[in-house]
Amino acid sequence: MKWIYIIAATTFTVLLSACSFESFEPIRKDSSIISTINIKEMTISFYDMEKGEKLPDWNVDRPYIGGLILPDKDTILLYGKALKTADLYSLSKGKKIESWKTGEGIVNALLVEDGTQIAFADQERDSVRFFDIGGTEVDEVRVEKEPLTLLEAEKKLYAISYNQEMLSIIDLENKQRLPGFEIHPAAAGALMCREKDELWIGGHGKGTEVEELIHIYDLNNGRLIKEISAPVMPVDFTKDEDDIFVLSHGSNMLYKLAEDGTKKSSLKVGANPFEIDFFADKLIVAGYDSNEVYIIDPESLTIEKTLEVGNGPFQIVTRER
Repeated sequence: MKWIYIIAATTFTVLLSACSFESFEPIRKDSSIISTINIKEMTISFYDMEKGEKLPDWNVDRPYIGGLILPDKDTILLYGKALKTADLYSLSKGKKIESWKTGEGIVNALLVEDGTQIAFADQERDSVRFFDIGGTEVDEVRVEKEPLTLLEAEKKLYAISYNQEMLSIIDLENKQRLPGFEIHPAAAGALMCREKDELWIGGHGKGTEVEELIHIYDLNNGRLIKEISAPVMPVDFTKDEDDIFVLSHGSNMLYKLAEDGTKKSSLKVGANPFEIDFFADKLIVAGYDSNEVYIIDPESLTIEKTLEVGNGPFQIVTRER
């Protein structure tokens, strides 16, 4: 389960992070890259997709669990639940350039407000905290206990907690919490379908019952509209203009669905995959236990290429030129 891996990785490896390397192999500013944050060995893997070559891994020696690239396209921000700072690295310089004091508990981050702010999910303070791009904290909003999944749509931020059956909603203009609505237990992973005012949410399941369904809620009133079968443990989503793609890590399955939920095709991919995204009109999937990233054609749903990465790729971070 993704949640268990986060706890295990950040609790155990923080004891091993006493030192860090001063510099790393620089990444060309004008390159399109796919990178993975590998939590089993505390490295970051990089592929220059234009040259089709793997670059040297960065041995960051800190228990990062996620990251994102800032709007300057050169700075990668990395965070981890057991770390007291979020750290910024220049890709082109190959070194750490700054640290923001966040305290422990950061498990997710999302660029919001047209890239002018970063929203952090903080599980120590049970809040969403907002920082500007310069690293100044500008707001904090209390949400349900232990927030994890974050989504932005229509000037609102949606926060989903794995352990709470209530969705939190924040008005981004005035940073005020709005009324949320009830959702299913052990929710994880979500997708916003703005055209239909729908929120698709996956999950792991609770107790001995594993989740096999995607739950679709009406954004206007929180009503459960319908459920779609996507066994087992649908935990990540992405979409293009026509289709929705669902990654179920309990069965290593990738599903291609129409917007009405009709299953169009499926593919078995990787070992314990957690993360799916789009890159250059291709789907990319990271296999946590296979230590690989898969490049997939979204039309035929076939694997075109397999990239070897470090041990335990937990999150994909991309930059397209």
